[in-house]
Amino acid sequence: MTRKYPYYPAWDGKKTQPITAKAVELLGKRWGMKNLGTYVNRPMRDKPDLSVHATGFAADLGYKDEAQAREIWDYLLKYSKELGVAELHWYRFGEFGAGYRCSRGEGKAGVKIYQNRQESAGVGGQWLHLELEEQDPMVWETFFRAHKD
Repeated sequence: MTRKYPYYPAWDGKKTQPITAKAVELLGKRWGMKNLGTYVNRPMRDKPDLSVHATGFAADLGYKDEAQAREIWDYLLKYSKELGVAELHWYRFGEFGAGYRCSRGEGKAGVKIYQNRQESAGVGGQWLHLELEEQDPMVWETFFRAHKD
């Protein structure tokens, strides 16, 4: 059973949500990821619909290199259900990037490798875009700290 994607249409959440702030903090501590942005009320790039960043449940997180991106990507996919990952984009994966969405399945089953620019979420950026479901940040932290693999 797949999970329903919760952010279509997106709305203005007015602030960075607590789960997003906690994930940014902990991903930064574990992998040195840099927060490149969470809440901002704006449309998606090249589209009229509101960005999930407007909800406060999305974060763009910079990484050191592609080997580190692979490690983080694999971790977040492995625990996609437990961590409530709704969507994840890796813009430098292959030629056009790759994206995970919970409504396609858990883990690697939910990944789509983009074949062209039109279906791509964007290319080239040295960051991962992460969207999390609304959840208790302390429960998320407990699971994250217990699973260091």
